[in-house]
Amino acid sequence: MLLLTLAISSLVSSAHASFSSSSTGLTVNTTSGQLRGFVNQTSPDVRQFLGIPYAQPPVGPLRFAPPQDAVFTQQTINATALPNSCMQQFSNGSTIYTAYETEFLISSGQSEDCLYLSIWTPSVASIDSKGSPLPVFLYIPGGGFTSGGQNSMYKIPDKWVQRTQSHVVIIMNYRVNVFGFPNAAALSHQNPGLLDQRKAVEWTHKNIAKFGGDPDRITLWGQSAGGASVANYPYAFADEPIVAGLIADSGATGIIAKSDPTHSNFTALAGMIGCGNLNASAELACVRSVDATILENALSDYVISKKSPTISFTPSDDNITVFTNYTDRIVHGHLAQLPLITGSNTNEGAGFVPFTSPGPGNATLVNTTLSIIACPVARDVTRRNLFPSLYPTYRYLYTGNFSNISPVSWFGAYHSAELPLLFGTHDEYGSGNSTAFEYTISQTMEALWLSFAENSVAGPKRFNSSDGGYFAWPQFEQSSTDLVVFAEGSKALQLANAGPRVDDFCGL
Repeated sequence: MLLLTLAISSLVSSAHASFSSSSTGLTVNTTSGQLRGFVNQTSPDVRQFLGIPYAQPPVGPLRFAPPQDAVFTQQTINATALPNSCMQQFSNGSTIYTAYETEFLISSGQSEDCLYLSIWTPSVASIDSKGSPLPVFLYIPGGGFTSGGQNSMYKIPDKWVQRTQSHVVIIMNYRVNVFGFPNAAALSHQNPGLLDQRKAVEWTHKNIAKFGGDPDRITLWGQSAGGASVANYPYAFADEPIVAGLIADSGATGIIAKSDPTHSNFTALAGMIGCGNLNASAELACVRSVDATILENALSDYVISKKSPTISFTPSDDNITVFTNYTDRIVHGHLAQLPLITGSNTNEGAGFVPFTSPGPGNATLVNTTLSIIACPVARDVTRRNLFPSLYPTYRYLYTGNFSNISPVSWFGAYHSAELPLLFGTHDEYGSGNSTAFEYTISQTMEALWLSFAENSVAGPKRFNSSDGGYFAWPQFEQSSTDLVVFAEGSKALQLANAGPRVDDFCGL
């Protein structure tokens, strides 16, 4: 999204200064260097710091390697534009996102130098008036682990932060497809894309106080592949999670693990780009020397051609960052004791089928919804329910069907449809105006997400005298009426039993 930069006035603080009301807050010192942010006319009380390096560029010998801390620079970083996305695997298929919902797509260029995050935080005056640092959302974008990034128009949070002045939002890039999940025989870490996410968490914890955020109240939030990453995160970093809470929209551990013990995918791709018939070390070195665009094009073209054997690059079950048996890990206590909001949408399948005007039919949509998203989420929740007092879980089902978000009758509450309401962008794009009920749903969900970020241990709560008063989201338990259903009928939210809505169809 193009953002209008206004004149910037700032005072430079010392390298170790904490957040201070003595400046406009548009110049901030971090472990990456001094940043110069900006404000724009549409969100004049939101300081924006875009394109902040949280790790070194993963190029040359760092391609496929775990991320390294960003090198401190003496030069001021002009943090006024969203960064390039990481190298994107492309497709020629038509989906609802390419045909109608283009605001979910990446709207920037791509680069191998992509390990950047962006921060939206209230004005200094607003934060000072609160008297304490603000809760922080650190968001992991989706994209099937093959594409995606922060420059997506529906997921720009400036107007949400402008409205509440009560929280900080950070969105990260991380490596995807072969760059993030190479699974090469000569590597000791097969999922550097997941390690990128961890590095962004570490950077946030070290630096967010300078922006008015609370390092002890970071909520890791993601959707789709980002949601799966969030669900996986407390297993991978059980002993030192850093974050205080988790939110996984339409994502679960069961959608990420891929086994390729012979590393055949990487070897096949290496052969396509002139690096075939080499031992493991030579193969890795050769692929690292190939231009990133050549590598990405070779992968994408092969997948598009639908040749056999198929190849793919998504997280591998290395039993370091992704695991073959999550039940065993939770039974043995290898799961950080963090509260979790998680859930799915009623028509997730619409986001995964080829686009045709009449749609694929209800049976295909239901089966796709259950198999790809809803049942994996249900299984994650069931596993956490083995020890509900240790792993509080708050579960939802989103049913919203708003014509400016879902302009075709069979779209409904498709995969990602809740995000414009959560980010407060539902009224910026689309084919029509947002309804009053749509605003109600948006602000209800935002309030619950924010309440959770404020105090994840206490669970999400909401008070709205014009819409039912006080609501405390109950912890989820199997076979109980504590599934929160959003936007069904004329009700902003209501409680239901997850069994007949989802779980009974999943063989739980």
